[in-house]
Amino acid sequence: LVTSSHVVDDATRIFVQDVKGADYRAEVLLRDEQKDLAILKISDEDFKPVASLPYGISRSTTELAEPVFTMGYPKDEIVYGEGYLSSKSGLKGDTLAYQVSLSANPGNSGGPVMNRRGEVIGVLNARQTKAEGVVFAIKSSHLFKIVDDLKNSTTDAPVLRIPAQSAIRTLDRIQQVKRIQDHVYMVKVVL
Repeated sequence: LVTSSHVVDDATRIFVQDVKGADYRAEVLLRDEQKDLAILKISDEDFKPVASLPYGISRSTTELAEPVFTMGYPKDEIVYGEGYLSSKSGLKGDTLAYQVSLSANPGNSGGPVMNRRGEVIGVLNARQTKAEGVVFAIKSSHLFKIVDDLKNSTTDAPVLRIPAQSAIRTLDRIQQVKRIQDHVYMVKVVL
């Protein structure tokens, strides 16, 4: 799993909850505080891994005004939000991030930002408190870098396959959301 690094700051234990409400133990495999990204592994023996993810991870730049949507857990159930890419850079010109115009709440951090083809284009990591509907997402291209960092950090790193193609690219939005929601988790930390 990928989330924002700040979500797991100072955590002594981490759990993730699926859309059905089941909780699983998880652990941090790698944190990149500069990019505000973390890779988690579900380490609970009751968890049944999936063979493949329905969505892809985009390597390319997203275009200004492209429609996007997100799913996350600002409350105890999954919440959908939609908007558009409003800037190719983040706060104060930060080139690691996009600026996205959509409604987000505390608890949305670490959630995916998806394009209309069902590809992850970013990971939500902040919102501008002085402006309504302005959030920032770390660009998905940085996910490939932290996966490489994990592979290079230890000889026993798990094999991670980043899906390049989205199996849901031709589906309508409702069907895309139905397929994605089983792969979006609420991250719970114990400090």
